Amino acid sequence: MKATVFLKRSYSEIIALLVALACGVYALTRGQDMNWDLLNYHLYNPYAFLNGRIETDLAPAGLQSYFSPMLDIIYFFAISHLGPKTVGFLLGFLQGLNFLLVYKIAKLVLKQHDYRNTVALFLALAALLTVGFLAEVGTAMHDSLVALFPLLSLWMVMSTIQSLQEGKQRPAMVLIMAAGVVAGIGIGLKLVSAIYALPICLSFFVLPLPWLKKFRLAFLYGLAVLAGLFVTGSYWMFEMWRLFGNPLFPQFNNYFQGELATFEEIRDVRFLPGTLFDKIFYPVLFTLDPQRAAELKYEQYSWLAAYIAVLALFISRAVQFFRQATANRTWGPEASFLLAFFCLGYFFWLNIFGIYRYLIVIELLIPLLLFVVITYIFRSRFAARGAALFIAVLTAVNLGGAPDWRHSDWADRVYRMEPSVFTTQPEPAAVYLAGQPIAWIVPALDIQSPFIQIVPNMPVSDAYWQRARMLAAGRSGKRYLVFETDNPAVVERAHTNLARLGLTLLDDSCKVLAGYVGSGRIEYRFCEVKEVTEQE
Repeated sequence: MKATVFLKRSYSEIIALLVALACGVYALTRGQDMNWDLLNYHLYNPYAFLNGRIETDLAPAGLQSYFSPMLDIIYFFAISHLGPKTVGFLLGFLQGLNFLLVYKIAKLVLKQHDYRNTVALFLALAALLTVGFLAEVGTAMHDSLVALFPLLSLWMVMSTIQSLQEGKQRPAMVLIMAAGVVAGIGIGLKLVSAIYALPICLSFFVLPLPWLKKFRLAFLYGLAVLAGLFVTGSYWMFEMWRLFGNPLFPQFNNYFQGELATFEEIRDVRFLPGTLFDKIFYPVLFTLDPQRAAELKYEQYSWLAAYIAVLALFISRAVQFFRQATANRTWGPEASFLLAFFCLGYFFWLNIFGIYRYLIVIELLIPLLLFVVITYIFRSRFAARGAALFIAVLTAVNLGGAPDWRHSDWADRVYRMEPSVFTTQPEPAAVYLAGQPIAWIVPALDIQSPFIQIVPNMPVSDAYWQRARMLAAGRSGKRYLVFETDNPAVVERAHTNLARLGLTLLDDSCKVLAGYVGSGRIEYRFCEVKEVTEQE
C-alpha cells in the first residue's frame, strides 16, 4: 500500500530519473567525445592548473588557455579514475536532469491547467529533443551541463511568486537569495551563463508587486549572484589578475590592459548580427542559414516558431489594450516571468554572443513558451490539444537536425600519444605550437618542456613574444614546432613568428606525431627548429 502511494506521489520524479538514465545511455551510443573545445582546452586547462603549468606554458590553447578550469577539473579527475564509458554515461545523465527542471518550471506556469502534470512532462520531453541539447549529450562542451544552474535558479525564483503575492516575505526572500547564489555558482563555472542571471534579475519588475518591493527583490537577487560568483569564480579571477593584470584575461583587455595581449576588446564576434535588420530577423536568418549562428548546422524550426509566437502574443496584447478589452483567459504572473526571462535572455545573447549553443537554456523552454502562447491566443477548448500536436510535430521535424561535434569509437583511455622523440629522447628545450585545437597533446605527452603557442587566436603584444623567448632561454635540448594544420595561412604565420623569435625550421626534419582520442587517430606534422645564425 505504501509503495503504491509512493509511486503515485513520485511518478513524475521517477520518470525524470528514467529520462536522465536514457540520456546517459544515448551518450554511450554516440561514442567518445572529440569536440574542438575538448582538443583545445577542456583537457589542457585542468592539467595545467593541477600541475602548475600556467606560468610554464604560453597560451597552448590560445585565449581559451586562460578560461576557468574549475568545471574541467571535475571532468579531468573523472577520466583519470573512471573508464571513458562511465564518464560519458555520467555526463549524459547529469545533462538529462534538465528534464526535471523544465518539468518543475512548466508545472508552476501551468498551475491552472487541468492536466498540468501530464502536459508538463510532455513539454519537458520536447525540451530535451531540441537540437541544441541533443548535439551536446555526452560531450564536455558544458553548455547543457551549466544550463542546470540558471534553470534551477529560475525555478526557485518562480516558486516564490505565489508566496510574495500572499505577503509571505521572509521564506520567499531566503529562497530568492539561494537562487541567486545558484546562478552565481554557474557563472563562476562558465561566464557565459551571466546572460541568464541578469534576465532573472530584471524579470522581477514584471511581477504584480509594488515597485519598491520589486527593486528590493532584484537587488537582493543580484547580491546573491555576486556571492555565488565569489564561491566558484573569485580564485581564478584573482589568479588571472595576479599573473596577467586582467581578471578576465585576455577578454575585455581594452579595460584591464593585461600586458601579454593588445589593449582591445577580445571576444568572439563572428556570429553577431551586423545590422539592425539582422538583429530584428535573426531567428528567421539562422533558421534558413544555420551557419549564421554556429560553425556547424543546427537545423531546426523551433526558433522560427518561437519568434512568430512571441510576435503574435505582443500583437494580441496590444489589440486588447487599445480595445480596452479584458482577456477571457488569465495570464498568470509565472507566465509573465517566463516570457520576460525568455525575451531578455535572447536579447542579451543576440547582442553579446550570437553563438547558437549558448542559447540552450532558453531553447529548452521553447516548447513551454509555445504551449502557453498558443493556448492564450486561441481561446478554443481544443487549443491545448492543438498546441500539443503542433509541438509534437515540430519536435519530430527537428529530430535529426542536431549536428555532431565529432565522436570516435570508445577506447580504454580517453587520450594517448604514440611513442615519439618527445618521450623517448631527452625532453625538448621547448615545444612550439602552431594553431588550435592542439593543446590536448600537453597532458597526453606529459613532459616538463614549455609549450608555446606561436599562432595564437588572439592579438598579442610584444610582451607576449618576450615571454616566449624567456620560457625557452637557458634550457638544454632540441626545440620542435608542431603544426595543428597545413593551412597555408597558419604555416605562413608560424614561419613569420618563428623569425620573430630568432628561429627557423631545420630542413628535412619534419615527422609525424600521432595520438588518439578514444579510437580516433589524429596526426600532426612536427619539425625541429634551430636558432638563426648571423650568417643566415
